[in-house]
Amino acid sequence: MLARGPVLGALGLTVVGASAMFTVFTYITPILREATHASLGFVTAMLVTYGVGLTVGNWLGGRFADRSVDRTLIVTLASLAVILVAFAVFMPLKVPAAILIFLWGIASFALVPPLQIRVMHAAADAPNLASAMNIGAFNLGNAIGAALGGGVIAAGLGFPAVALAGAASAALGLVAVIVSVRLQSRTRSAALDRPCPKNAATAETIVVDQT
Repeated sequence: MLARGPVLGALGLTVVGASAMFTVFTYITPILREATHASLGFVTAMLVTYGVGLTVGNWLGGRFADRSVDRTLIVTLASLAVILVAFAVFMPLKVPAAILIFLWGIASFALVPPLQIRVMHAAADAPNLASAMNIGAFNLGNAIGAALGGGVIAAGLGFPAVALAGAASAALGLVAVIVSVRLQSRTRSAALDRPCPKNAATAETIVVDQT
């Protein structure tokens, strides 16, 4: 089951989505303290704001994933990339930063329901195992995101570059989803264009003759 391309692709997308989130969130306190010059009280308030955004995003992600998993992923990943780019620009300003942190929280966890559904659909014959593996993929993305953000800081590129690195991860996930959707669309079109099997055609002829 885990060796299937669709399953690995879905798990890989979870890794990328989680890394986009944790590239920045791992360092949110030093970002707010040093780049935004915020007090500890403001930092605490922003962590609460981000948590509220996560709750809202989880609800919205589930609601829209019921309609279309792929569309929800595309819109959410695109939004996450844009929000993180904006955060890199407006990081020094407290009010815009606060608004963007709330929106960032929404986009971050709006990814979770469609990612979970995508993995479970890809491994429909073993949904419990797929769900457990998806949690592992999320944690792997956590570690990769933290390492990516730490590498950017260690390179002396500055905190705005950390947000841009997170945006790049989200953009990578967006490209992966779009490519996957197009490949699935081509596969379906090719299947529809295939001629009917001879037996099926014969059965259809018999039914027509009987009527």
